[in-house]
Amino acid sequence: MESPVTFDRLYEGAKRFASLAMEAHAEEDQEVFLLHAGVSVERLAKAALVRVHPTLLTEVKGNDEMLLYLAGAVSAPPGRLRTIGAATAIGRLRKMSVLPGKSSSEADELDGLIELRNGVAHLGTSDVDDYLQIFVATVDKLVEHTAQDRALFWGNWEDAARVALDDREDRLQRTVLLRINQSRQQFRKRFADLPEGAVQGAVEGMGEEGLTVVTVSPGGALFQTLSQCPACEKETAALVLAVDASSLLFDMELAAGGLVCRLCGFYLSSAEEVEAAGLPATVRYTMEDLARRVSARGVDEEERFAPLMLTLPVVRPRTQS
Repeated sequence: MESPVTFDRLYEGAKRFASLAMEAHAEEDQEVFLLHAGVSVERLAKAALVRVHPTLLTEVKGNDEMLLYLAGAVSAPPGRLRTIGAATAIGRLRKMSVLPGKSSSEADELDGLIELRNGVAHLGTSDVDDYLQIFVATVDKLVEHTAQDRALFWGNWEDAARVALDDREDRLQRTVLLRINQSRQQFRKRFADLPEGAVQGAVEGMGEEGLTVVTVSPGGALFQTLSQCPACEKETAALVLAVDASSLLFDMELAAGGLVCRLCGFYLSSAEEVEAAGLPATVRYTMEDLARRVSARGVDEEERFAPLMLTLPVVRPRTQS
């Protein structure tokens, strides 16, 4: 039987858990992300050490059975295969200058990721800072050090991993781009095994185009309209629009405040995120649109200007030029 303590097995295990970690992060399951990310880093760190020599995985303690086995001095493995933990593996790679030294901020973040992984495994954890960036950065360093293919390691999550490290954008822009990539991957996975035409059938069942009233209050109103989703690129996203009570009904400017896709689950939770995703910040409708629709229903002039127009579900917005 082949020993489980080999580069290939450790590396493939790291790759599998990295994929699970990215999926958990996309689903905003922080605890599962921390568990899988920590395991991925640990296995990849051990794979890097094995690449130098298997004895680097042995604990420096009184029992030398594991040392002899990994050195090839004996053929029979010990009754219990016990290797070093993640912290020790990372520490040895730091001494080898493979990973940043203890004095760096990256080292502190990586130590935090491993500590939280251990905490989740034993006690659970509350909301914590996002460790995706240090996870991806550490994995990339180890993959490069072991002369492996980054694209093959990340697989379908390669774009999301790249965005996580992209410092050319500000934090908000990077967050939105990452969410787009994650939702796009989740969409592909969800529909991968369904029959041809399943996506189109789902799209057609998402509702009619047009502007719909969500809520009305003395201070203004909220509407929604179908929009193309930045992630799955289908006309299945509900774009939330707001207007205050002072707006002119014959030329109303609606401000985009959020979006949620009913097909892939992508969402935007603020006007700033809407703009970061490349969607228009405002949309308008004109008196011409409103009058034509209202007159078709036989509504007279006075009713047409009833508070915030509950007949607005049939009005189509126009993108502001």
